[in-house]
Amino acid sequence: MKNALILHGTDFDKEKKQHFNNWFPWLKKKLEELGYKVWLPELPEAWHPGLERYWNFLRGFEFNEETILIGHSSGGSMVFGVLHKLPPEKKINLAISVAGFYRDEDWGCSELFSEPYDWPKIKQQAKKISIIWSPDDPYISKEQTDYLCSQLNINPLIFPNKKHFNLEAGQEFKQFPELVEIIKKS
Repeated sequence: MKNALILHGTDFDKEKKQHFNNWFPWLKKKLEELGYKVWLPELPEAWHPGLERYWNFLRGFEFNEETILIGHSSGGSMVFGVLHKLPPEKKINLAISVAGFYRDEDWGCSELFSEPYDWPKIKQQAKKISIIWSPDDPYISKEQTDYLCSQLNINPLIFPNKKHFNLEAGQEFKQFPELVEIIKKS
């Protein structure tokens, strides 16, 4: 069954309902048009993301060999958390981290890294993993992206002048057509 899970980023003011913001609802609609069953949940206590809390919430999702997993910012980091936590026999098709990171830099996300990630296992859990980053991202450094790519032995997909791929960077981030093209090619 073709399905997709979209993970939003940190909800700093506890009221924005991040899963309704940015390009997430648009992507959900586009994936549904492509025949995917899509879950775009409101992650619990998203103002301070946590690996165990998120995994306990997400673990019932029906992960399979046709699953696409997409996350933005702290949700992009949780993409790796999901792959880390998945049972070895559960493989997915595609994992995409948009502006994800591997280390908290005083953002209140340290619980995402409450245990060391098993990078060799993470690489085995998805047929393909992509990391999307913009050099002008005000939060995610090149060092963060380079580390993730080195652990996964991949090259990042670099999109100049996209900042953090969110509405903070401009209204154009109500959509993300480049992401749909990446998914279609996988």
